[in-house]
Amino acid sequence: MLRNTAVETVEQELLFVGEENGKLVAIRDIIKKGFLPPMLVFVQSIERARELFHELVYEGINVDVIHAERTQQQRDNVVNSFRSGKIWVLICTALLARGIDFKGVNLVLNYDFPTSAVEYIHRIGRTGRAGHQGKAITFFTENDKPLLRSIANVIKQAGCPVPDYMIGFKKIHSKVKRRLEKKPPSRSTICTTPRFLMKKKVKAEKTEHKKGPNSKQKGENGPQTAQQHGKKTKGK
Repeated sequence: MLRNTAVETVEQELLFVGEENGKLVAIRDIIKKGFLPPMLVFVQSIERARELFHELVYEGINVDVIHAERTQQQRDNVVNSFRSGKIWVLICTALLARGIDFKGVNLVLNYDFPTSAVEYIHRIGRTGRAGHQGKAITFFTENDKPLLRSIANVIKQAGCPVPDYMIGFKKIHSKVKRRLEKKPPSRSTICTTPRFLMKKKVKAEKTEHKKGPNSKQKGENGPQTAQQHGKKTKGK
């Protein structure tokens, strides 16, 4: 049975968002209603980490992103800023985050559904540490239903409420489970920016990356807000 002391100190919630575009609506709603930072946001790929960063930078919050294509110095700077409270929201891939000790995380948001119960426990274990209470919210869509049952069971074991229908889902075949663990489902883009503009941004970031650890990446030299991008947020 999957047990973890971190899991038992975390308030866990599964949130149905419909389709992929519902995730962006949901995370903006969380930000609008207010949350206790810092928040760690998990996505399944570097591309999606970049895309979400470029969407959230206009929400009037201190946000940054960490992934394998940033230099070690840039990663260290981001982690230090996150720990010191300069960054409120940090977007990351699960693979990279495993080797980093994040402290004092109040909210973990699984923007993209974890590929296994073990992965889920690793992610939400970033909050609720040292006896402190934490919170974890996991978005899911219709496409995530094959893996929903295993995550729902972990949540139920921790004493958090889970709808009965989730526990009643048919158990998936072990071969399908292993395939999903190795290759997450393909998802539609997060980006609402025109594709050609996004490609220009990514190309500029990669060029800066090649220049070395002392160079700044355009669009990812955080923490940043919309004002630093030259655009005002609503109500500001």
